[in-house]
Amino acid sequence: MDYKIKVKALREIMPIPMAEAIKLLKENNGDIKVCADIFKSRSTEHICKETGCSKEMAIQFYEKEKFDLNRTISFIREELFDLNYKPINNITLDNLNKTRSWIAIVQEKDFATSLDYNELPSVIQTLAAIPSLQDMALTLKQAKKIKDVIFKGYSDDLSIDEFVRRNVQLDDNPDFQKAYQRISLSTTIVIDEINRHRRNLKTSLK
Repeated sequence: MDYKIKVKALREIMPIPMAEAIKLLKENNGDIKVCADIFKSRSTEHICKETGCSKEMAIQFYEKEKFDLNRTISFIREELFDLNYKPINNITLDNLNKTRSWIAIVQEKDFATSLDYNELPSVIQTLAAIPSLQDMALTLKQAKKIKDVIFKGYSDDLSIDEFVRRNVQLDDNPDFQKAYQRISLSTTIVIDEINRHRRNLKTSLK
């Protein structure tokens, strides 16, 4: 059996990976509808497993997103987060906005500079209040402590050489480097989480 035409027809219905499409067609005598139904059923089960949603919800979003598995899972997670959202103490729109401003400093300047942000205590408090970001709060708090110790007694009146010396000392600190890497690699995660809470708090204020 020539599967080229059938593979093309099947993949026009569902975005099935090539190898899997061929395998399904071989296992089901080239029946395109059966193959599409099997793939859709398997994908639905995977969506339910990944998100904890109902089968009906999985199918609804899967079809809405034109059978894009990753987009479906992402949108369902957001939908479930909003449906089950409960306000958390110490999480306010003001503090969430301060946290976004801190993230902007990390992204546009650097992590070390962000530790001088005057609203950093509110940022740490906000991160600590969100379960998925509590480790991030501890990391940020530790990094701030390391920088404060290294820059203790420093003022702008001192020479540029002293400024460079202390920054080199900061960069060479292994614990600071770990914190730097951890935060720098997690900015997208923090932004997504902050936006979820902002979205729901804004809705609750309407």
